Amino acid sequence: MNNIVSGILGNTLRRYLVIALVASLAITGGMFAYAFTTKTTTITATSGGADYAVIGPNTTDPCGYTVFGKYRGSIPEGYLYSINVTSGYPGDLAVNVYLNNIDQLGKNYGLWMMRLDLVQPSDNASMDIEGGVKVLSMQNGVVSFVSNNMTAGSEYRIRSDGGVYKSFSWGYWPGGTAISPSLTAEVLQAQ
Repeated sequence: MNNIVSGILGNTLRRYLVIALVASLAITGGMFAYAFTTKTTTITATSGGADYAVIGPNTTDPCGYTVFGKYRGSIPEGYLYSINVTSGYPGDLAVNVYLNNIDQLGKNYGLWMMRLDLVQPSDNASMDIEGGVKVLSMQNGVVSFVSNNMTAGSEYRIRSDGGVYKSFSWGYWPGGTAISPSLTAEVLQAQ
């Protein structure tokens, strides 16, 4: 046995070095273990409400237009959605507006484009951090707005600044049906 230990540890100097390392690890490891303490605390979370914002269609000034076959026309200005920020909500908001029936519109329209903006209704001032209108079209089916200066408890709107379209003649022959653009909007917490 002594020969095995001597073979592993080698000469006397190497033995003393290994013993000193093991002893120092045992002593310092014990000091760290005795210095470690823990405490527990509780964070109280209260409910601010079910949603941070509510969005719905704005029916006070809707956008609407009449389509004729093989016709170039304009889409009027108007408010599409109302967004009410929940009172007490401290964060930033993002709004996405989708054109969700592009496949159907492509059968009847060669061009469909609408300019949108996120505004405060009192003066139509843009609330988007990029500060301008964005184009929703058959080639660009989603528009995103981000605002870092919306006031909790206030109303904001998605506004159409107008637009244009060009319809195909075959889409509106007798017996044909007019295809109306279908929009979907969502409000998200900005990241």
